[in-house]
Amino acid sequence: MTTYSSWFRAEGNRPPVLVAERLSWRVLILGWLGLVLQGSWIAGLLAGAASLILTLVVGHTALAVPLWLGMHLALGLCAADIREWELRLNGLTAGPVVLARGRDAALLRLLDRHPEIATRHRPAAEA
Repeated sequence: MTTYSSWFRAEGNRPPVLVAERLSWRVLILGWLGLVLQGSWIAGLLAGAASLILTLVVGHTALAVPLWLGMHLALGLCAADIREWELRLNGLTAGPVVLARGRDAALLRLLDRHPEIATRHRPAAEA
């Protein structure tokens, strides 16, 4: 089971964004590029700049590999928090937290436990 945090846009005509609170394998393997691919542009490009600075400072010495691995591990472990930070920057607000096996099950459980979300965040044409 995975914990999912829900994030809502102010206009309410789109479904909520669900963020899984777990290790991101994509970010662990790809590093800053994984952050960019998951939609965290600001943090991904900042991490990319940090990796370029790391390359310039450390170069290709024996110290470079542990630093790269540590940076990838830290980004992979904190990817959910980084994603939530980017969502707050984009103006989304936090909603309820749900526990489910997958993203679709989390959305169903969110709407089942909090039916007011479906009526509150409905497009204007349906209201």
